[in-house]
Amino acid sequence: MFDIFSSGSRLSPLNIPDPLLRAELYREIRAAQTDRTKRSSDWGSYVIQPADCLFPELVAYKVYGLDTLKWVVMMAAALDDPRERLQAGQTIWLPKTSWLRERIRSYEARGMRA
Repeated sequence: MFDIFSSGSRLSPLNIPDPLLRAELYREIRAAQTDRTKRSSDWGSYVIQPADCLFPELVAYKVYGLDTLKWVVMMAAALDDPRERLQAGQTIWLPKTSWLRERIRSYEARGMRA
């Protein structure tokens, strides 16, 4: 099975063991796409190019320098299946790695308290 999520990285959503808390992180990323109040200066926009349509990992590499963050691109583009295409011309909002790291740590800590 193809796993869209990287593991073994500090920026992996799998560091949040509770699937409900992990889903909350995904909701935060998706909500920021339509609600600008959910975004801070830790977010930037990216316009999907025609060459990116089949490669969320290419977008992740262009933005973050890490193809393993394709999961963030997929969440921002509202893709649930890695076989779905990104839409050329679509603008997505992506958080900085510092924001991701902080949110993953926060959700991970919440999961340990529960």
